[in-house]
Amino acid sequence: MKSVYIVSYSPFSGKTAFALGLALCLKEEGINVGYFKPISVGTEVKLGRFVDRDVTLMKNVLGLNKKIAELSPPIETRIGTYTFGRRFLEDRDYYPNKIINAYNKIKNDYDFIIIEGRHRIQSLFTYELDAITLSKALDSKILLVSNGIIDDVMLQKTLIEGMDAKLLGTLFNNVSLPMISKIKGELMPLMERFNVKFYGYIPENIELISPTVEEYQSALGGQLLVGEKYLDKLVESAHIGAMRTDSSLRILNRHRNYALITGGDRSDLIYHALETDLALLILTGNFYPDVKILIKAEEKKVPVLLVNHETAVTYNICWTVKAGLAPRHKDKIDLIKTLVKEHIKWKQIYDDV
Repeated sequence: MKSVYIVSYSPFSGKTAFALGLALCLKEEGINVGYFKPISVGTEVKLGRFVDRDVTLMKNVLGLNKKIAELSPPIETRIGTYTFGRRFLEDRDYYPNKIINAYNKIKNDYDFIIIEGRHRIQSLFTYELDAITLSKALDSKILLVSNGIIDDVMLQKTLIEGMDAKLLGTLFNNVSLPMISKIKGELMPLMERFNVKFYGYIPENIELISPTVEEYQSALGGQLLVGEKYLDKLVESAHIGAMRTDSSLRILNRHRNYALITGGDRSDLIYHALETDLALLILTGNFYPDVKILIKAEEKKVPVLLVNHETAVTYNICWTVKAGLAPRHKDKIDLIKTLVKEHIKWKQIYDDV
């Protein structure tokens, strides 16, 4: 049985998406791939307890015949670090043993297990439950998903090797077009010089980083007036319509698949914006629009969300919305698999572990 411990040093690195893409590529080769998350991050409540969406995603998409608790042992992270501190002082082996025992129960059922760390490699370092410490306990090499900042990669390499863990290598995710030439001309030679294996880069893709209408609604709350059938529509950016109609439209016409944030009383602006590449209309201040606006939005297949927040607050919330991944996002999942297959040395990852 082989395994790899996938980590990152910052949230929203695309770690889960890459892990899924890697698993799908290996499965296509006939390799029996499993998944394990030592410490989950509760993101939604089911049957009275927090469930990690990443674990649910991997279980469903990979068709893993295991219970959630087998793929990620229940660790009471939601109670807070005080619980970890008290438990650590009383019995420092309690949580590590719980994780190791859970892993040992499933590891022989698979040819290859992808172990996924938390948002940051150093999370829970104080309690000896960080990814580096756990990688040693589970006898797994670390694969670092990076944003392409070489100083961060070298710092993590120093930390990992300084703790006597094994760094498999790194890959860069969500790489912008201007960054590609720097990777090839400067960063790859640097990593080779410092003995860091580089497994490739995944280019930036707007479809993967764009949240859906449903994710905006979840963050903002409010009432969906029109467009329940289009909750999976992608929103690439969000913009405030606060200027005069002609000035606002000059700016909005530069964008595609965008969300317009404005008051329901701005009928003239809204009516014209519905003729642009509008993906979502967010009406602030609980100001209900003219019925003609709703009729036209329905015709244009543009969801309309009515929220209580004022415009500035709404805009700030929109900035925090991140694209997620769910089993029903078939197109996204297929795209992830394609990107990993085309840009990452995924066969070499399997061979090197």
